[in-house]
Amino acid sequence: MQSKNITNSRPFIISFIIAISIYLIYIYTILSAPDATHLKHYAVSDLTDIQGSNPQNDKLMKIITNSHCGRFPMLTDLNVSDTNWQVTNTTNGTFYLLNAYFDDREALKNQSVVRILALINRIDASLKAYCQFWYEGMNEPIPVEVQQYLMIWPKYWGTNDKGAGPYLITCPNPLSNVSLVPQFVSFVEHECGNANNILEIRNKRPKNGHKEKFLISVKSLDFQNDISLLLVEWCEMLKIFGVNKVEIFIVNAHPNVIRVLKMYQAENLVTIKFLKFPHELPNKASQSWQQWTQNDLVPYHDSFYENLYLYEYMIPMDVDEFIVPRHTEDRTWSDLLSRTIEKSKVKNETFDAFPAMNMYFVLKSVHENETIPGIPKNLRFLSNIYRAANFTPNGGNAKTFMRLDRIVTVHNHFPFSCFDTGHCKLFDIHPEDGHLAHYRTDCDNPECKLAKPNPTKDTTLWKYKDELLGNVKAALERLKQFKTDIDVEPLDIRLE
Repeated sequence: MQSKNITNSRPFIISFIIAISIYLIYIYTILSAPDATHLKHYAVSDLTDIQGSNPQNDKLMKIITNSHCGRFPMLTDLNVSDTNWQVTNTTNGTFYLLNAYFDDREALKNQSVVRILALINRIDASLKAYCQFWYEGMNEPIPVEVQQYLMIWPKYWGTNDKGAGPYLITCPNPLSNVSLVPQFVSFVEHECGNANNILEIRNKRPKNGHKEKFLISVKSLDFQNDISLLLVEWCEMLKIFGVNKVEIFIVNAHPNVIRVLKMYQAENLVTIKFLKFPHELPNKASQSWQQWTQNDLVPYHDSFYENLYLYEYMIPMDVDEFIVPRHTEDRTWSDLLSRTIEKSKVKNETFDAFPAMNMYFVLKSVHENETIPGIPKNLRFLSNIYRAANFTPNGGNAKTFMRLDRIVTVHNHFPFSCFDTGHCKLFDIHPEDGHLAHYRTDCDNPECKLAKPNPTKDTTLWKYKDELLGNVKAALERLKQFKTDIDVEPLDIRLE
C-alpha cells in the first residue's frame, strides 16, 4: 500500500486554517463585547482591594482604568508560522510562541503565574518584555513584566546557535490576590504596545474535582512505516497497566497508524495532536542535531502543562517501551507505585519522581528466528522474551513517573527542575519491583551488544499473556468496523 504523509495533505491544512480562523474570530468577538464604561465600573467596584500603600498596586489600578493600553489583536495582526506557532520579532531575538498555561499549584503558595511555551533564538534570553493579560469583563489588557525566561535544555548538554532553544516564559498573574484568572495573553516588548500574537490560557480542571492517575506523553511521532499492529499491542498493554490517557504528537505517520490511533481516541484512551515546527528553523537531525533533540522537549511540556490538574503522574514514553511490574501480585502501575512509595517512606522525604531503570529487549539475537507456541510472531512484545543481562548503567534511558504537582520542567527520562529545591528528588524503582522494558530491533549500546550472542530469557510479561492476546484480537475486530475519514485501502492487520 502506498504510504501518505497525513500532515502535509491539502485537506488537513485547509481544515486547520478554517478552524483556527473561526476560533480567532470567536475569541475576538467575546473580548470586544464590553465597552469602556463597563470596564471602568468593573475595575473600580471589584478590584479596589489591590489599592493601598503599595506603589505597584497603584500603578496597576491606573493601567486597569486606562483605555489606551494595547488592544486585542485582529486576525490581520497575527504572524503565524506553520499553523502552530505565533512569531514575534523583537530587538533581541525572535520568539516562536506555542501555548500558554495557568499555574496556581500549591507549591506557588497562594500565587499564580502564566507560563508560555516558546522557542527563542537566543541561548540566554534576557529581553525586557511583558505579558498583556486579558480578563473576562475587561476590554483592555493588564501588562506585567516577564518574571523569568527558563530554558528547558541544560546548556552543559551543548548550545544551539543555529536555531532556537525551548523556553518557559513566566509572568505573574497581577490579580492573584482577587482570584481572577486571565483568559488570554499576548507577549509584547513594549508595555502597552499593540501585540501581533494572542494565546488562550489553558486551565483545564477535572469536572468532578478528582484527578486521574497516569498520563503518557509521546513526543513527535514520525513513522512512514506501518506500525499499526505494534500500536494495538502497545495500547492494549497500557490499558491493562491502568493508563488513563496517552497523548501522541504526530509529525508524519502511515495512514493505518492514524486509523488505529483514531479508534483509540474514539475510545478515550488516546489524544492525537498534529505538530509542525517553524519552517524557519532546521527541522532535520542532519541540519542541526541540537535543534532536532531540543524540539523533543516541546511536546512533553505541552502535555505536562495542559494536563497539570487532570492527572497525578506524567510519563514521557515511546511506542516501543513500557514499565513492567515484576511481582506476580503487582499487575498495574498503581500496584508498582504503591510498593515503591511505601519503600520511599524510610527516607522521610518528599520525592518528585520515581524512575524505572532501562532494560533492552533485543530482537536481533541468536533467538530471533524462534517461534513460541500460542503467541503470534508479529506481536512484538509478547513474542520477544530475550533481553540484555544488565540494566543501562547510570540510569541511562530510564523512564519516570513524574509528579505534576511538584515539577517545573521535564525531559524524556527525568525531570529537569522542581519546586522547593534546586534539584529534583528522585526515588528509584527497585529492579526487583519493576523495570522499563525497551524493545529494540537492534542497537549498539554495550549492554545490547553483549545480549546478541548470549541474551537472558525474561517472561515477566507473560503473566498478562492470555488477557493481552484476547484484548488484541478484540481490538482488531473493532478496527474492521471502525470508520474514519482517511481515504485509503481497507485496513488489513492479521496475527501471524
